[in-house]
Amino acid sequence: MSVLAMHRCGGEVLSITSEVTHVHKFTLRAFVISLVALALVTGCSKKPEGPPPPEIPPDGITGIPAPAERDPDMAAVDNPIAGAVKEVKAKVLDKAADDATKGLIRIKVLDLDGPVDVSDNTRLEVWKPGSDTEEQKPEASDWASQEPAFPVGTWDIRLIYSESDICKAVGWIKNLNIVAGKLWKAEVIFGAPMQYVRIFGTLGGKDVADNMHVEVFKAGVDQQEFKPITNFWSTNKVPLLEGNYDLRVTYDKDNVKAKGSLPSFAVGGNHGIQKKTIAMTKE
Repeated sequence: MSVLAMHRCGGEVLSITSEVTHVHKFTLRAFVISLVALALVTGCSKKPEGPPPPEIPPDGITGIPAPAERDPDMAAVDNPIAGAVKEVKAKVLDKAADDATKGLIRIKVLDLDGPVDVSDNTRLEVWKPGSDTEEQKPEASDWASQEPAFPVGTWDIRLIYSESDICKAVGWIKNLNIVAGKLWKAEVIFGAPMQYVRIFGTLGGKDVADNMHVEVFKAGVDQQEFKPITNFWSTNKVPLLEGNYDLRVTYDKDNVKAKGSLPSFAVGGNHGIQKKTIAMTKE
């Protein structure tokens, strides 16, 4: 194939004719194809950058609830108390239940530290005085934050605060007189100090909390002889009563195993969220 190139030089038109052989044509085409393929490979191999991994929060306590508001019109009562119930103040108001033969109860349960309102996690049970709670059942029960109606008479009231099987407290108000057409409205100071706990972990400076398992023991117990009181994955938020605990953590992912521990981990009583990071080592 002949290619004619024309160029004006000094007022004269020069013409240059060159021959492009089939070999040159093939080489040029292969070169162009290689450049296009290289550009496609380079463009496809460049992956978009994802978001950076979440940062591990610093150790500390957050989310402490604000102190609950108190009713200044309530007065101390002389009913016997027991267990986690530390103080009772109340007032009686005229208020009829749907069943006019019954009386109403509403109890605001306040933990000592704050005080923090824990009514939504506290159940109220009505018992006949002198009942055996292991052998008998309550006459009725409801959430303390509600306003249930109960038969008139003298009753023992059991309050059960529970965040989990290992984070609970029980207390009593005894000889409470329920009157038809009346609302017994009370504030109870309750001993249920606790915190929510979130455990994070690192291995070689990298976050490994997504595959870290945590076992919780009472502080100082022989971990070979006693089972943990609870266990959980580190991504969970777990309620624990105030006290000291020994934590044992393990990690197992992609053929990498690691372990760590945190002895005498102190849990407070302000109902906040305590975050703690444990540095792990490969097994």
